[in-house]
Amino acid sequence: MIKNKKQFNIKETAEQLVPDQLGRSSYLIAILIGILMFVLIGAIYTKLPPIIPLHFTLPWGEARLASKLAILTLPSITLTGVVVNIALGKISAKLSPLLPRVLAVASMIVALMMVVSLFGIIQSLVL
Repeated sequence: MIKNKKQFNIKETAEQLVPDQLGRSSYLIAILIGILMFVLIGAIYTKLPPIIPLHFTLPWGEARLASKLAILTLPSITLTGVVVNIALGKISAKLSPLLPRVLAVASMIVALMMVVSLFGIIQSLVL
């Protein structure tokens, strides 16, 4: 029998990736918000019109519109940002102990902004 068989432990892995408790909490909140957005979009996707307002920074008119599939970019950007920031935080931890925390909190703030945008898009369709 093999005695040195190492088992995967998610808690130890999370502590190795992000040793800071604030960072782990921020990333967890951002990931949960991203998953919540996918669930919400999945719940309302069939009720969405074929074209939705997505690009609110563009001038008024057809330039603001996109296909309803484009709404999936919001949670995708959120989760991609979390993965990129975890990698950057791991790389930059040797340079500065503050930078990984800033990246973690920034991920959470971006996730919150994305969910507010999603609710704004849904609200503009309902009203």
